[in-house]
Amino acid sequence: MKTYYGIDVGGTTVKIGYFSETELLEKWEIPTDKSDGGRNIISDIARSLRGAADGAAIGVPGAVLMDGTVNHCVNLGWGVCRPGDEFTALTGIPCRMCNDANAAAFGEQWQGGGVGFSSILLVTLGTGVGGGLTIDERIVVGAHGACGEIGHINVEHNETEPCNCGRHGCLEQYCSATGISRLARKAGLGSFTSKEIFDMAAEGSEDAVAVVDQACDYLGRGLAAACTVTDPDAIVIGGGVSRAGEFLRLRAEAAFQKYAFHACRETVIGLANLGNDAGMYGCARLAMLEPEPEPNPV
Repeated sequence: MKTYYGIDVGGTTVKIGYFSETELLEKWEIPTDKSDGGRNIISDIARSLRGAADGAAIGVPGAVLMDGTVNHCVNLGWGVCRPGDEFTALTGIPCRMCNDANAAAFGEQWQGGGVGFSSILLVTLGTGVGGGLTIDERIVVGAHGACGEIGHINVEHNETEPCNCGRHGCLEQYCSATGISRLARKAGLGSFTSKEIFDMAAEGSEDAVAVVDQACDYLGRGLAAACTVTDPDAIVIGGGVSRAGEFLRLRAEAAFQKYAFHACRETVIGLANLGNDAGMYGCARLAMLEPEPEPNPV
């Protein structure tokens, strides 16, 4: 039986899964040691492994190029580096690298909310808004490792407050957990978490419903813009905000239909179901694939 490691490196913990070609066999976590510029992270992972495997892949919260180069990962303290090479040198296990949101998209496509679709756009609504794209069951990285950064699509030209990226009017400012709370404060509703706002809306608060509808209108606008470029079979909504379930999905779907280009209106909108394990699953699936062929020289 061939086995693989799917490794999802977060700012607090590293989630590690030991997989066969069809299922998760075992999973565990270790703390993420960000001291000394994160130089101990890979060696800590290597020491925690259960033994040899046929391959591994590591997902990280930063831009990752096609050749496995990490183009800065601020949350881990990394600059431009090649942690997959270090992992292989320590373990002897072939290793690939990917962005964590892209890995989550791949995981949801393999065994989550995107099963049955060859191309999906995963949108994660958490503290921020992230995303990942798969086309023909392959992760799409982009020339600069930024493919899927849906949270920074501009959806509001009149915004005066800056986004964390430094620009104004990004989707993240309205549809993330913090963005929804911000909309509530601006509407005079008070200081509430996004979950509290959704709970109040579900209980019939007209003010809370108005905030949710506003957030979902922005979300539908951003999804429509993304689909005009990517045209996936399905959009899968994940992240902590997605726990609002159908209450969120139906509103996002209605807004998407309002803004979508006519050829994209059949795009399925569903919910993620692997939770925090999605990145781990996606990394394992990536480890199983044959490398992309090198392009022929011109």
